Amino acid sequence: MPDINTKVFLKINAPVGKSKLLDAFGRAGAEWAILAMLGWYVAGVFINGLPEKWLILPPLVFFVASWCVGWLIGLGMAINLREPRPHVNSTQVKLLFSPLMSWKSFPSDHSMSAGLLVFLSFIFNLPGAWATIPMALWVMWGRVYAGLHYPLDVLGGVSVALFASAVSYYIVKML
Repeated sequence: MPDINTKVFLKINAPVGKSKLLDAFGRAGAEWAILAMLGWYVAGVFINGLPEKWLILPPLVFFVASWCVGWLIGLGMAINLREPRPHVNSTQVKLLFSPLMSWKSFPSDHSMSAGLLVFLSFIFNLPGAWATIPMALWVMWGRVYAGLHYPLDVLGGVSVALFASAVSYYIVKML
């Protein structure tokens, strides 16, 4: 009997292949929306920093540093947990595309990156920070829909992002 995580995953993944439009939307969320979020973040940083050029540097440096910390935490978790991707565990999974690697599912790096972009957008009070929320949800849903991650993988990625951005927040406040 599958657990709730697998049941929710299979429910979200079930429509794959039934609608070209939904598949295109899911794949765009799973692969490309994160780049749009990154562009949005960088544009917000430059818009915010236009009055004083030095204001551009901290949000960019903190994103890179937070991402590295988050990625290392996620990698450590992945090495210890060794949770394979859903298509490795079940033949019911419908993949929209093949991932680069199959050994690591938890936590989702894409969800961690999307979460960081949301949290840091608010920490640095970037214009249009609210718009990163639906984009991050699109990334997270797309990763599950595409058959690449379980829902808990996505939540794990967001949790890592929350931790890494909280550390960044306290560092920013100390400066």
